[in-house]
Amino acid sequence: MRLPKLYIHVRQATHFLRWERDEFAKYFELVSEPSEDVPLLSFGPDVLEEASELPASKRFAVLFPGFRHNPVYNLENRELHHRLIKNHFTYVFINPGPLEIAYKGLDNIVMYPFSVDTNLVKFKRYRRAIKSILHVSSDSPQKDWQRSEAIMKKTGLRYEVYPPRDPDFFSRITKNNITKNKIRNFVGLRQKKYLPLGYVDHSKVVRKYQKYDAFIHVAKDIKDPNDGVDGKYTAAFIEAGLTGAIMFWHDTYGLGNGLKTVFELPLDPDEAALRIIQISKKINIKKHSKETRKEMLRVFNPQDSVKTRAKKILKSI
Repeated sequence: MRLPKLYIHVRQATHFLRWERDEFAKYFELVSEPSEDVPLLSFGPDVLEEASELPASKRFAVLFPGFRHNPVYNLENRELHHRLIKNHFTYVFINPGPLEIAYKGLDNIVMYPFSVDTNLVKFKRYRRAIKSILHVSSDSPQKDWQRSEAIMKKTGLRYEVYPPRDPDFFSRITKNNITKNKIRNFVGLRQKKYLPLGYVDHSKVVRKYQKYDAFIHVAKDIKDPNDGVDGKYTAAFIEAGLTGAIMFWHDTYGLGNGLKTVFELPLDPDEAALRIIQISKKINIKKHSKETRKEMLRVFNPQDSVKTRAKKILKSI
């Protein structure tokens, strides 16, 4: 039987679509151009307005935090999104988290589970003790990464903030990438497209997760309309859990911790550090490491995540 057609409109969020595209292809024939007789799926907050003006038999959208869109605290951004969602889209899919606040009251919002590239995050080992701890995030006010650093330092454990908060670190990456592309040109190979300045090759970040026993992300809610809003759980957080790391987190928006294996911490660095030490002495580390990886695979796999959205779209076209 021939699959129904679907056009996916994406720009900045191609990285997040990469591991979902093959799953969408199980339900739809993916076409390269929009058309009046083909449903459209807008992918990412940066293309919602653009997608609302493209031809389509019906329009759907996948929205997630980030890309300098903050409909939680930027009320102008929220008003624009509400108008677009009401007037131009059949359904809009969001993850549990802060976007629940931003789009409250809209009738065509559908919740779906976030997904990560479970094939990329190769498993190496279960943790047997908590002797080291890692925080991964961008250098932005909303990430409040200094708080995680302060907590890690107070635990007395070996710790690291990654990527380094050092502009020269990223300059070296950029220079190396330029050099590698010059070599490719010289030997007649096609140039490689690298990540923008401020990003590290994802495989390197995954290897960093695997070197540490635990992962922490504790951030105070930064009510800055000009900074990107964070997710309930960050992609870095989920991926670290996939490696079997023991997970520590703070419920920034007070929306509840939906993961059984994740330990919630208070905002106060002294209290949070003490809680980490107490937990590390109390739990069976190896057993909890196994349970953490198992839960992350079950909750955040792209198969179930895409299936939720695909079924809703198919029932509507």
